Amino acid sequence: MGNDVKISQFTTRKELADFLHKLAQALKTGGEEELACVDDFKKIKISAKDEFGQICLKVRIKSEVPCEDFTDETGQTTGKPKYKTLKKRMKSSFKLLLKMIHENQMPPRAAIDSFLEDSELMVTYPGYGDDYYDDYIRACSAFKAACDAEDLARMHETIDALVHEKSRCHAKYD
Repeated sequence: MGNDVKISQFTTRKELADFLHKLAQALKTGGEEELACVDDFKKIKISAKDEFGQICLKVRIKSEVPCEDFTDETGQTTGKPKYKTLKKRMKSSFKLLLKMIHENQMPPRAAIDSFLEDSELMVTYPGYGDDYYDDYIRACSAFKAACDAEDLARMHETIDALVHEKSRCHAKYD
């Protein structure tokens, strides 16, 4: 299932109202079935068009976290996302961290923790810059220490060090 849920169906106006109520309840108390990922949504897009008396309902829920365990090509559960999925998630959190720190604002702790957890996971993938992983982890540790101390000046220095490490690795592996 990954991080996206897509719903596309024809409904009546009453069924549309029922669905919207079900979505509202799922946001309040937690979702299940096709709305299971709504608890951790990052983005929800809803489109409803009247097409000759039938409502064409399209819903896309993009979640921060996977809706179910990841599987590899053989169908075995790995507990790890695909490398590309992980990098997209990291790009999102890193962009927010970089922007806020450079604007001298304290970023949300959830973004910091997400980025650092994803960084720890990223360095477990062989063949994507293994020779840079040690330096990257040291830069992440310094960044974490600066964040834990809530020292914006150090956070600025350490996030710039992370940019440097990222650039070095991506110059060779991207």
